[in-house]
Amino acid sequence: MTKEKAQTKKIHVDLPGGVHQRVRVKAALEDVSMQALVARIVTEAVADVLLPRMKEKKFRV
Repeated sequence: MTKEKAQTKKIHVDLPGGVHQRVRVKAALEDVSMQALVARIVTEAVADVLLPRMKEKKFRV
C-alpha cells in the first residue's frame, strides 16, 4: 500500500441524477468502481496544483 493511499480522506459529493448515472455507466464500461473512477478524475484535475511545504514542528522533550 502506498503512503498516499494510506492517508486517504473521505468527501461527500452531491451529483445531479443524470451525472450520477453517467458516472455509474462509465465506471462499468471501464470495469472499475465508481469510487476508483471519481478518485482518478479528481486526482487528474488537481495534479497541477502546488501545495505549500509545511514546516516540521519541533517538539521539546
